[in-house]
Amino acid sequence: MSSGDSDGGGGGAMGVVRTVVPDFVRKRFALKFLIVLLVMGLAIGAVGLVGTQQFVDHTRDQVESEYRGLAVQESNLVEQWLESNRLSTRLASGDPAYAGVDGDQMSRTLRNRQGSQMPSDVSAMHLIEGGTGATTFVASQNIAPGSEVDGTVREWVTDRSFSETNQVEVSSVYRTPNGVPVVGFASLVNGTTERVLLVEVSTTAIAGQLQGSDRAEGGFTAVVNGTGTMLIDEKASDPNTNADQTLTTYGDQATVDKAVSLSQASQVDASQSNNQVMNEEYAVGYAPVLVPGSSEDWAVLVHAPTDVLFGDVQQVQQLGLFATAGAVLVMLVIGAALGYNTSSSIDRLKGKAQEMEEGNLDVDIRSGRIDSIGQLYGGFASMRDSLREQIDEAERARKEAEVSRAEAMELSNYLQDRTEEYSEIMQACARGDLTQRMEPEGENEAMDQIAEDFNEMLTELEMTTGQLKTFASEVEDSGRSVQQSAETVRDASEQVADSIQRISDDAYDQKERLQNISEEMDGVAAQLDDFAADNPNVDFGDSLDSIREVASMIEQAADLAEDTMSESENVAGAAEEQAAELNEVSSRAEELTRYAQYLGDGLGNFETEEEHEFVFQTGAGSPGPGGPDADEPAEE
Repeated sequence: MSSGDSDGGGGGAMGVVRTVVPDFVRKRFALKFLIVLLVMGLAIGAVGLVGTQQFVDHTRDQVESEYRGLAVQESNLVEQWLESNRLSTRLASGDPAYAGVDGDQMSRTLRNRQGSQMPSDVSAMHLIEGGTGATTFVASQNIAPGSEVDGTVREWVTDRSFSETNQVEVSSVYRTPNGVPVVGFASLVNGTTERVLLVEVSTTAIAGQLQGSDRAEGGFTAVVNGTGTMLIDEKASDPNTNADQTLTTYGDQATVDKAVSLSQASQVDASQSNNQVMNEEYAVGYAPVLVPGSSEDWAVLVHAPTDVLFGDVQQVQQLGLFATAGAVLVMLVIGAALGYNTSSSIDRLKGKAQEMEEGNLDVDIRSGRIDSIGQLYGGFASMRDSLREQIDEAERARKEAEVSRAEAMELSNYLQDRTEEYSEIMQACARGDLTQRMEPEGENEAMDQIAEDFNEMLTELEMTTGQLKTFASEVEDSGRSVQQSAETVRDASEQVADSIQRISDDAYDQKERLQNISEEMDGVAAQLDDFAADNPNVDFGDSLDSIREVASMIEQAADLAEDTMSESENVAGAAEEQAAELNEVSSRAEELTRYAQYLGDGLGNFETEEEHEFVFQTGAGSPGPGGPDADEPAEE
């Protein structure tokens, strides 16, 4: 595997990539660079899109959170408005003047209180009294006392039950005869059981306090009840528009149902399309409104066009997309320019490398770049110069090798000739001609040294062979002499052994005779003793002692004969052993003579110029080490 295939971690992930990527892609740097640029562009685009989308989602969540907060604020505003009017109504119903019987007087009191003590958005105040008969107006700012309530827009009061003193009933929105949308607040007058103070509060003021249009251009806030009737419309506060939809039906009942079903919470529908609500896509945030004293469910709906509400979000999204596309485009343009420049430089370098491969080492390899590509150009230039020098050196070496080869051939021929000549001389020496010699010619020191060493070896061998011939002859002659001497001594030993055996036999006979004589003389001595004992007059004293002494001497002579016989047997045994040893010596001498004869016959096959005397180098009187002539050379 080349270095290009092994750099960057040949195993692991790169190995997998090389296995997957086709060869036609791996062989083209520009194509690989383009693919890498596209992958990087896609990666940057994906990162930009994901980041932009995350930022957009975060911003949208913030906007929706703010819009839910706005819906809660609008709901709190309406609740505070309702609570404020309920409190004002309850306080007003505690005036003792309202418990009187003079309707005109009480009507003036109502007008005075409205002008000085009641909120500015109070449209009218009425005293209504019920009972066993019809419910009538006891006092009013704009209705004659005694007028019946039934059949008017205020008859909702008759449907309510006021069983508690501090109870305040709240109506839905309705229009007064003069067309003003109002909410009625009714409270039982203190000290009475059938008289109720009705305060009608215009919704125009609270509609003007709603902030839907302030939050987004084209937006509005509406308060609806559970049946979808619009109770308060923010647009009604603008006299320049004719878009008041108070007490009309809201166009999206599903949103109303979701809004009134919430409990102390708010929601946002970010994308709605309903032409009965708005002529464009819009977002709606909604929250419930707590209305004490009323059986209706109220809810606040805050509307805004989607493109206005999320305009910043869309702008951020567009900017993010433009920025991502711009970054990808810039990266692709710069990368393409860099890749093209790099690929072109590499292609040029590849072409120059091919020219070098074809043998053109004069190719111009230069580059104005100072980066890795420029360094690569410099490396190829250095390699070209190095190759040129190596080729020149190889050419010089080739010429030197040719000269050396010619010299080697000449030397080989000379050595072959000398080897053949030396081989013939060695073969002649092997056949036994030790007079051959190699002639040194002075042409080759090694061959001359071989010749000199071989000549010295032959000289030594020739001298040794001559000495061995002499030695073999002398050994053969000496062997024969030793054999003859051993045979002579053996014969003498056998004769000695026979003589000693005869002496031993004679000694044995003599010993027996002496023993017999000794025994007879002992018998004679015993007889003399017996005779002397029988004849006391006869004295054999001296004669008897002489006989005993002679018998003792004879006995000693017998012992000496026995000793002589024993010694004779020992001598005879020694003579027999010596004769046996001499037989062995004779046999060895005969064998040595035979071996010396064989050695002499073999050495006779060797041809030498002269015979050399063999000198035994042992013995006190012999020449050589330890002898008197040790310092004199052996005689040839």
